[in-house]
Amino acid sequence: MVLIYGRADNTLEVGSAMRPSELYAEIAELSQKGERFAMITIVGAHGSSPRGIGAKMLVLEDGTRIGTIGGDCLENDSVDAAIRMMAEDKANAEKKGGWEAPLKVLQMLLEEEEAGGVGMLCGGKVDVMVEIVRPELHLVVAGSGPVATSIVRLADFLDIPSTLVDPFPPRDKLPDSTKFVNEHHEAGIAKLPIGENSPIILVTRHKNDVPALRAALATKASYIGMIGSKHRVQTIFGRVAKELGADAASLAKRVYAPVGLDVGAYTPAEIALSILAEILTHYRKSTAQSKALSPLQKAVGP
Repeated sequence: MVLIYGRADNTLEVGSAMRPSELYAEIAELSQKGERFAMITIVGAHGSSPRGIGAKMLVLEDGTRIGTIGGDCLENDSVDAAIRMMAEDKANAEKKGGWEAPLKVLQMLLEEEEAGGVGMLCGGKVDVMVEIVRPELHLVVAGSGPVATSIVRLADFLDIPSTLVDPFPPRDKLPDSTKFVNEHHEAGIAKLPIGENSPIILVTRHKNDVPALRAALATKASYIGMIGSKHRVQTIFGRVAKELGADAASLAKRVYAPVGLDVGAYTPAEIALSILAEILTHYRKSTAQSKALSPLQKAVGP
């Protein structure tokens, strides 16, 4: 039996432990969906406790629990801490970016609250590690031409998995980390589990720009980039804004277009480099400025 339950009605249940294979299958599925979650693990146990070292469970942002570390106040307090940590991590990531997700070890005394414990009678002590697992980047590229294939090849080099969506198969061989969806962009994008950490890059033929952009805007992606000249971008923005009953200026706030940092890119590989650099800048909250010392700093030092 695998227990998965939520807290919408504030009711609590205690379920059976999960086998390691089941737990890691859940982790893989959550990661594929691009969800942020917490893994709670008992890393220390002294005296009497509901479960021993190595017991694990998962907690989603909405409070949904997968598995159990023993229930009661020990689990409730751990889950509450995990939910707070996820909320803080999400807020910090939106402001500052960063690479390492937070990790905290909580010391729980399984005694009555009057004795400084968490409200239990087991009498032991438990160390609980709460580790936040952030959604990893997963690129979604609409198109199958030289720029599109250059993007996924460079992403593969950077250990970033990707999905290519296009009605025409690419002529070049794709990396093993790239999944190909052989459908029109609007239908293909709509079927993908796209979250905030799934940047979408539109490198489509001009006649496909409108449906591809329309589909991208319907997702939760925090980064959408579209290739094209300024005139082409303004034209497409105008058409899509008219369809959606919005204004082109509002689209410009969400869509990076023309896409890519200005690095003087010319070839498909160079254009891919400029796009991936812009995506990393967006998610890491970087200024993308040179770190080189000025001539004066080189001469006199810090």
